[in-house]
Amino acid sequence: MDLTYKISPLIQSRRVIFEAVTRHGIEPSVAIAMNREDQLLPLMLGIRDPKLIRYVGTDASSCLERLRQRSVGFLICTDQLEEGDGFQLCQATKAISPATKTLLICTGNQIDQRAFTANEIDGIFCFQELIEARGVFGAAILAASHGRRYRSQRIRDISEKTSTYELKDRDYDILHCLADGMSNREIADALQISEQTAKTYTKRLIGNLSAKNRLHALILGLRYGLTSIR
Repeated sequence: MDLTYKISPLIQSRRVIFEAVTRHGIEPSVAIAMNREDQLLPLMLGIRDPKLIRYVGTDASSCLERLRQRSVGFLICTDQLEEGDGFQLCQATKAISPATKTLLICTGNQIDQRAFTANEIDGIFCFQELIEARGVFGAAILAASHGRRYRSQRIRDISEKTSTYELKDRDYDILHCLADGMSNREIADALQISEQTAKTYTKRLIGNLSAKNRLHALILGLRYGLTSIR
């Protein structure tokens, strides 16, 4: 398949983004913290000039050390890092440099609940949306440059879905136990409740998630980032 025709729109898009950033007085410099080196290419294609990149790494601590030495206009990071995670990195970056715009990329099928509530993150989108060339990177940059928060379509869809679930703290406790493969007896021991109470809480969780059974409740919890396999 000949994709040469995409080069000109890509160049034009990068020019528009660069002009919007500089017009709003934001330094067009970038720090990138990615979990894996092979995730860099789709992102690099959206950056106008590689010389604008002040840091590239795979962990939070070295990124923060560099940012303490010199702030940047944008921090772009993945949710998972070799050390720490992107949510904590964005929060720490804002503490160091409140003017830095923070963009976070969700890399897995499970979306961390913090993606829906983290106020210190200016833009959030999914890695799958990035490689499918859905324009999320440029849209996030432009929105952040205008002082707006950006959430991609997929993030909004998942957020809308999970917001319909009315889960209590105990529901999350049960869901995490299910993720650990616990039986009702093991849940009772872990939460220091009776086995009958564990059965009651599990049944309530299944109803709150509109699930068919324990396994379906776990699958829904994993799909919408309500729990994780630990």
